[in-house]
This record gives sequence, C-alpha cells and structure tokens, in this order.
Amino acid sequence: MNDTQHAFDRAALARVWRLTRAYWTSEEKLSAWALLIIVLTGNFTIVYLTVRLNSWYRGFYDALQNYDAPAFWAALGTFGILASVFILVSGTRYLLRMWLRIRWRTWLTKRYQHAWLHDKAFYRMKLVGSAVDNPDQRIADDLNSFTEQTMTLVFGLVNSVTTLVSFSVILWGLSSTLPLTIGDTQFHIPGFLFWGALVYAVLGTWLTHRIGHALIPLNFQQERVEADYRFNLMRLRENLESVALYGGEQVEDGRLRTRFRRVIDNYHRLIIAGFKVDMFNAGYSQVSVIVPYLTVAPFYFATKMPFGQLMQIGNAFNRVQDAMSFFIDSYQNIAAWRAVTLRLTQFTEALESLEARIDDISQVERSSAPRPQTETLGIRRPDGEALLDGLDLDLQPGESLLISGASGSGKSTLLRTLAGLWPYAKGRVRLPGDGVLFVPQKPYLPIGTLREALLYPQQQTVSDDALQAVLAEVGLERLAGQLETVEDWQQTLSGGEQQRVAFARILLRRPRWLFLDEASSALDEPSEQALYALLRARLPETTIVSIGHRSTLAAFHRRRLQLDGRGGWQLADVPA
Repeated sequence: MNDTQHAFDRAALARVWRLTRAYWTSEEKLSAWALLIIVLTGNFTIVYLTVRLNSWYRGFYDALQNYDAPAFWAALGTFGILASVFILVSGTRYLLRMWLRIRWRTWLTKRYQHAWLHDKAFYRMKLVGSAVDNPDQRIADDLNSFTEQTMTLVFGLVNSVTTLVSFSVILWGLSSTLPLTIGDTQFHIPGFLFWGALVYAVLGTWLTHRIGHALIPLNFQQERVEADYRFNLMRLRENLESVALYGGEQVEDGRLRTRFRRVIDNYHRLIIAGFKVDMFNAGYSQVSVIVPYLTVAPFYFATKMPFGQLMQIGNAFNRVQDAMSFFIDSYQNIAAWRAVTLRLTQFTEALESLEARIDDISQVERSSAPRPQTETLGIRRPDGEALLDGLDLDLQPGESLLISGASGSGKSTLLRTLAGLWPYAKGRVRLPGDGVLFVPQKPYLPIGTLREALLYPQQQTVSDDALQAVLAEVGLERLAGQLETVEDWQQTLSGGEQQRVAFARILLRRPRWLFLDEASSALDEPSEQALYALLRARLPETTIVSIGHRSTLAAFHRRRLQLDGRGGWQLADVPA
C-alpha cells in the first residue's frame, strides 16, 4: 500500500470519526454514554454466560458418556438457570440498544436536516454546483443505515474481542498439555490450538478481503443509482398533468427503464461479488467446525481424553475462531457501512464548505436598511457573462416598480439576488429586516390542510371567517368550506388557482415590501388586473416590485426597470 493510500485511509478515518463523535460529545452525551455502558455491560454478561456454558458442556457430555443420570439432571438444572439469565439479558440488551439507536438517529436527523435547510443551503448547494446527489435520501436513508450498521459493527467487534480474550484463555489451558500429533510424530507446542485458530482466521481474513474488495465501491454506486431512480419516480409524480398533456408517458417509461437498468446492472455486479465472498465464507465456516476435532482426534481415540473435554475443546476453538473471523463474517456489512459513511461525509463536507464557496463567488455586501436599495449592483451568469451592471435602485414606501425585458434577460435573477439566493453578483444590497415578501411564479403548496397552505410558511392563528373572506376576495369562493381538507394542493389546483392562493397569502401577511416574480402569469388579464387592483386597495402603503410581460401591468406601476440581458438597464417613469 503506497503513501497516498495510507493518507486516504487516515483522512477517511478522520472523517468517519468526526461523523461519529458529534453525537457522543453533544448535549445528549450523558444519556448516550449511560445507555452505551449499560448495553456494553449486557454484552460482557452474555460473553460471561457463554464461558459458563462452555464449562457446562464438559460436565454434561461427561455425564452422558458415563451414563450418570444424577449428574445429567443436575447439568440440565444448571443449564435452565444459565439459559434463563441469557434470555433475559439478551432481550433487555436488545431493547436498550434499539432505544440508543433511535436517539442517535433522531439527533443526527435533526442536525443534518437543520444544516440542509438553514440559510437556504438546500437551494444554494445546487447553484454552486455541489456534487452531492440526492441529499434528501442521505438524510432519510443513509443516516438510518449509518446508525444501524455502526452499532451492529461496534457491538459485534466488542463482543468478538471479549469472546476472543475469554475463550483464548480457556483454549490455551485446554491445549497446554496436549501434543500436536501429525502422523506418528508429536510436537509439544504450548497453546497450539489457539495459534491454529489465529493462523486460520488471519488467512481467512486476507482471502476474504482479496475476494470481496470490490463490494465497497459497488455498494456506494448502488446507493446512488437507487436514489436516482427513486428521485425520477417522485419527479414524475409531481408533474403528472404536464406529462399526460404532452403524451410523454412512453418517453418517461423509457427514461425510468434506463435508470432502473442501472440499478439492476449494478446489483448484478454486487451479487457476483457477494456470491464470491459468501461462498468462501460458507466453506470457511464449515471447515472450521471440524478443524479442532481433527487436531485432537488422535489423542481422543487413544482414550487419553474424555468426551466432555473433546466437546469443550471444539466449542472453545469455534468461539475463538468465530471471534477472530469477525472481519470475514462482517465483510459485506462493512462494505455497505463504508459506502454509507462515504456518502454522509461527502454531504457533511459539502454543507460545511458551502459558506466558504459562496463567499468565494459572491461579492455582494448585504446590510439592513429602512427601505430596499442597491448600489453598483452587478449580476452575472455562472459562466461569467454579464446580466446586469451597476444598478442603483432606491425603493420608496408605497412605490410600484415593473421590471421588464426579454426572456433570459435576468429579471428573476435580479429578485433572487435581492433575496440573497443568487451568489454570482457584486455590489451592495440593503433590505429591511422584516416586512419583506418574495412571491415566486409557482407558489409552493405543502401537502396538508388548505388552512396550512394559506398561512404557509407562518402558521399564525387566523379565524375561519377571515380566511374565507380572503378566499372570496381572490376568487376562490368554492374552497371556502375546505379549510380543514387535507390534499396535495399542488396537484389539485390549477396554475391560476395556485397563484390566487399566493395573492391570498399576501393579503394575510400584509408585507410592506412585496416582490412578485410573474406571480400572475397563469391568470387571464381581467383576473390579473382585478388582483392587482385588490392589492393597491388593501395595501396602499406597500411597495410593489413586479416582473411581468403583459403591457396591462404597466397601469399598476409608476416606474419601469428595463433590462437588456447584456448588462444594460434603463429606469424610467411609466407614462400616465
């Protein structure tokens, strides 16, 4: 292994450690460590009971060999006590382990969900070209897999190490006086059964890694193609009407088949790699059962060893070999865990580096002011091409401004820049600290009640009468009786009705500074004019900045900002 690979391993381990330690040093660390210690105590108790059962084997099988009925029934009584305690400890340990896992996953989910949503990171990551695919799947699925697999592997490793130490002592003691017999020759090697188990496990571990090393990248790729396929199914569901109207079902079927084929093709490669590992593990496990008996068989058949001791040696050898074979038995789980941790550490690094990447791109100085203002504001495309140069804008209370220009001239991008979403800009932007509302062309309507859709994102208490009155004002009287109806309103309402909901939100929010990005484009002209007249009547002190293509909008605005899409702009009064 070269220095680069060593460095990569160290860096990977450091990232995994950062990912893991966050919870164990958090505000929940006391309860987390308490649960962990209790679960580990259960693990140690299980190992102790297993050691006791190993000693029990010798007495039990000796009783059978000697036809000793009292000893047989006494051994069964002892077994009943040990088994009962074993069952009780195992069940309790399972419940506490699952509780710890749920608490860990809950904490991680809150942390990553907040980081993804905080300061619009979910949107800005896409703008700066983040290579992280399907962040929603990483939060929903990968965090669940990470906590489950990490706990499984950690507790499995702890159990294996404890078992190894305990049974190595037993195996060493049982084989310390036995000679290693090969043909007619005997070799006196202290603890030779222990050394045999060690060599057997090391050889098996090396061979397993050689056979199954491709599983890690294949598992990583499987997570990606599964997420891509699931995302495209969701996207189709969100655009059912558009696809149906275009008659695009065959095209979508072909696209989905292509993505699903990638899932299956990679899965086939996973199956082949897993088959090789599984076949080796099956053979390795089967051979390990008979190895100790083959080793001590000459001594037993020479009647120099009781049957109980033979069985005890076989059980102890298999326990030691199983403990040493943790890597072999868990190889496929380790490969899946490695893929999940790689996806999560990539996500973590993308979130943590986002602010620095935005700072490298954006040269906008943002501050608070009594009214919206820009100074020498320049906006460009991601490729560096200028959209707007040197814009100086000062919006007064109650003013109205119409932003116009050809498609692609940067009208919506200007609003995104004012809102702090678009990073490819320079200059100064000042906005009031509150009372500002940006309304997109296609409003977001959450799945839930109509009341929640109307009040989104603020869920303040508003009376039914007030909500019904607003619905009537924006032309949605038919929905007045459905305030508590749960629907996917994005799919239920037409584009024009969704924009009417957006105007209802404006009337409920009563912003002082309102920015509308073609927020009435899906409405007919009379409806658009009626809604703008409603805004002017109900919100006379509100400054309205609109983007629109229709000439009829000019009647509702005093000034016009014309963009040419090449950096130029012109600000003038709208003729009366």
